Amino acid sequence: MGRAVALTELRRGVCLTTLVRVILFTGLLSGCRHDPHIVDEEPYRILPGRLHFDLDPEEDESSEYNQLGYSPSYAALTPAPIRIQDRPEIVHWDLPLQEVVLHALSNSKVIRQGGQFLSLNNALLRSPESVATVYDQRIQSTGVLFGQRGVQAALSEFDTQFTTRLLWGNSSTTQNNANMGIATGSNLVEDSMQFQSSLQRSLYSGGQVSLSHNWNYTSNNIPRLFPSAYDGNLKAEFRQPLLAGAGSQYTRTAGPVSDNIQGVTGVQQGILISRINNTLAQADFELSVIAYMKELEAQYWKLHQAYQTHEIEQSSLDDARRILDIVQARANAPGGDLARVVEAREGVLQSEKRVLTALDAIYSNESQLRLLMGITLDPETLIHPIDAPIVAEMQHDWFHSLDSALSRRPELRRQKAAIRSAELQLLASENLNRPRLDLVASGQTNGFGDALLGPRNRPSAARPLGSAYDRLFRFQETGWNAGVEYSQPLGLRITNEQVKNSELKLAKSMTLLQAQEAQIVHELTAAFQAADFTYVAMKHQSQVLDNATDRLAAAEADYNSNKDGRGFLELDSLNRAREILSAAAVELGQAQVAYSMAITDIEYHCGRLLDRYQVTLGDAPEAAMNVAQIGVAMTEPSPPSAPVRLDEEESP
Repeated sequence: MGRAVALTELRRGVCLTTLVRVILFTGLLSGCRHDPHIVDEEPYRILPGRLHFDLDPEEDESSEYNQLGYSPSYAALTPAPIRIQDRPEIVHWDLPLQEVVLHALSNSKVIRQGGQFLSLNNALLRSPESVATVYDQRIQSTGVLFGQRGVQAALSEFDTQFTTRLLWGNSSTTQNNANMGIATGSNLVEDSMQFQSSLQRSLYSGGQVSLSHNWNYTSNNIPRLFPSAYDGNLKAEFRQPLLAGAGSQYTRTAGPVSDNIQGVTGVQQGILISRINNTLAQADFELSVIAYMKELEAQYWKLHQAYQTHEIEQSSLDDARRILDIVQARANAPGGDLARVVEAREGVLQSEKRVLTALDAIYSNESQLRLLMGITLDPETLIHPIDAPIVAEMQHDWFHSLDSALSRRPELRRQKAAIRSAELQLLASENLNRPRLDLVASGQTNGFGDALLGPRNRPSAARPLGSAYDRLFRFQETGWNAGVEYSQPLGLRITNEQVKNSELKLAKSMTLLQAQEAQIVHELTAAFQAADFTYVAMKHQSQVLDNATDRLAAAEADYNSNKDGRGFLELDSLNRAREILSAAAVELGQAQVAYSMAITDIEYHCGRLLDRYQVTLGDAPEAAMNVAQIGVAMTEPSPPSAPVRLDEEESP
């Protein structure tokens, strides 16, 4: 009967204590991590810091869009494109370059590269995981894998670890020999309970501290002071490395030292390396955005050039039709024959072919620009660039540009961050290239009692042994240990190799930085030379256009003079002059675009391209790219212009 009462009291006391501790520890450990922004009420949505997928219970799990709650995007609703054979009235959407950038950055979560359009090796289709997106920086900062940890994952090594265990047991064994008052052939009946709870944490100094609380309960039929009793302790332990793994510099670089030197997983798990990894991810994202901006501007000027070419060819077609009208009017004059009319009609047909080619270039380049901007196709609206290329001579100071290139290029900033990472890993490797010598210490207070909680005194005991917790916190039964622990792999072969490997990685990174700087200097030199050449070529092409204009005027005057009295002169000279004029005008437009892009290349090689577009970068997906609205004509889409038909535009 006494044993049953004691067992009941035991269970009540242990359950109460365990419940209080669980509630206390749970509240302390989770209270500071509560996120009020995460609410699970709707299927598939993006919340601050979280992606949530939720399936409809009635949805067929074999459906095409299961598991992710995916629904068809606007791509499935795209209207039929504009085609040459079916050209409706088109509304021009006049856009300056800065507004194109604004629309692109507002709509593009995927950083597309225009050069891969229609390519068989298009990375977006063949290997989409390698394509840059606005989520890449946050993916890196939330990484948990070795070598790719984010800062929070690295900090988690220093989180307090809470463990607890509660085990019940019962045993009944027949005694073959007389044992502590139990007769031979009788049964030894014993109930047991074991409770263990501990808190453990790693320190920035490389050490570890822990606090553990243990209780052992036994109740049996052996004659003793109490039929049932509690025996436990409250223990504090401390371990601090003095050689390998010691110091905050190592811990912040490589994380807490491993218990087994030979099982080292690397020296890149710490907070400092994680921060550098975030810097590398940000530099990679910046490089992707810069390339994206450059592609966007190049596509903008391609579309501008397509419109300009179409206008030039349309003007040439008007001239060819005018010549055909003149030839047909002189059909009955002396010298008139069918060959002259056919020759003039051939000039018209060739010009119409070139107009159709230019019109197709407009459709193609406009579609690619929309793809880069991340906006849908519209069969009734065409983007119309209204900015003109740069034609004024731009003077760039070489030494200022060189200084800017060597200090602002993200490639160099990225490599310098990689060098800093290699330096820290080398220091951590040298730290590990020593024996393991740890200072260890522990202290504990012990407790014993008939009951876990309750009155201090018991009639059967001369001392106050009624409450185990009372004895525990009186600190009358204590113990302690202090000393050192030494271990060393003889020869330190693995750590020596790790130091050599880190030295080689650092040497490689520094050599690559020097090569990158030399590469950037040569690229900047080429950009300056290209800007100078394209400006001179543009000016020369302007003279070529003036000469072609004079040639056409002379050919028309010669044809109209009818100086030899014939109704027809040879049309070869006139048609040739007209074609040369059209080609010269197209090449002048190309030269202007080439010069404008050469200026952009200088800004790119100087690392100032994002400043030119007033673009700033962030690390959150919802604010990864932002463009300042200073200098933007309007933040909303520009109103479309009046409907026009591209094949009926007036010549310039």
